Formats: sequence, C-alpha cells, structure tokens
Amino acid sequence: MWRNYLQRIVLIAVAILAIKTGIANLRFGIGIYSHDEAVTIWDERLANLTALIPFERGFVGYVSAEDIPGAVFEPDDVEGEFVLTQYAIAPLILVRGAEQEWNLLNLDPESYEKWMRENSAEFKLVGSGGSVYLVKRVEQ
Repeated sequence: MWRNYLQRIVLIAVAILAIKTGIANLRFGIGIYSHDEAVTIWDERLANLTALIPFERGFVGYVSAEDIPGAVFEPDDVEGEFVLTQYAIAPLILVRGAEQEWNLLNLDPESYEKWMRENSAEFKLVGSGGSVYLVKRVEQ
C-alpha cells in the first residue's frame, strides 16, 4: 500500500518537473526570437543614417562609450554593438575611432554631448537616431 502511494508521488513529481522544464524551454525559445527582432530594429535604425553617407564602399569611423573618459558602459555590449553595426552598414567598413571623414557615434545623450563639446570644431552632426549619431569631419 505504501509502495503504491510512493510511486504515485514520484510520478506526480516527475510530471511537475517535466512541465516546469517545458515552460522554461518555451520562455528561452521566445527570448531567442526577440533577439532577432532587436537585430532587425538595429539594422533599420542604422539604414536611415547610412543612407546619408555619400559613398557605398569605404571606411566609416566608430566611437562608443568606451572611448569617452568617465562614461558608463558594459564591455560585452560595446563589442556586440560594434559587430551589429558593422553587419548593418556593410559593405562599408567600420573602423574604431573618429579619424575618418564620416563617423558613427554610438553614445548615450550625455556622452554624445561631452564628445561634441570636445570635438565640435572638427565635426558637424549630419543625422541621429536611437542614440546613434552620424557626424562628418568639417573641412578646414
């Protein structure tokens, strides 16, 4: 008699564990698809800016929060966003730093303001969208 109850309890525990694992896997699977959506949104946001660049092949500079002294950033995010940006602007080639004529700044508004205060004599803002700014070196 006790054996039957114990078997039923174990069976119920295994069933509950299987349901819980299935729900966790479903949530994880949904998360994967939302990352794909984030990549699409990143591509669309940058497409509006890269359309302003007057050439289809060449180099574009890239500045992120890690280039701004005192800016708060996550190293993994910086690297991931660089890769996403390179993918989104291809066949243009992304180069770290602002030595190019055209540059993308992936900065929060505060870091952007700080960068522009220090570089406004050299660059002018051409376009922006979603904390990404396109600047062009001013001819002197």
